[in-house]
Amino acid sequence: MPQSTSGVREIKDILEQLRNNVIERMNKDEKFRSKLEKIDKKFSVDFDGSIFYHFSISNGHISEIMDGKEDGDISISVESEVFRKILAKELDPMEAYFEKKIRVKASLLDKLFLTELFK
Repeated sequence: MPQSTSGVREIKDILEQLRNNVIERMNKDEKFRSKLEKIDKKFSVDFDGSIFYHFSISNGHISEIMDGKEDGDISISVESEVFRKILAKELDPMEAYFEKKIRVKASLLDKLFLTELFK
């Protein structure tokens, strides 16, 4: 089912808020910032198979959230409703992962990094 324009905007707003939270955490936590300074990764996110975003983390800098499909080192595929439930803490991310409600294509180390990134 196609997403409404407001639904698409809401998803991007949520990603922007997550980005801002990571930046704020970097500013407050020197150990976390030090970890991100060693990272050079591209992320791609697929919502509902029809809404695509991408961003990167390089040398401690997180790029803007960009519209469109692009290959990434870490690729995430999730239904928007599942994503909302995870963010509202109504669904545990690991449970969603093991139930294949969220799919992550990445190396094991990148998957571990992803869990650290969005704590």
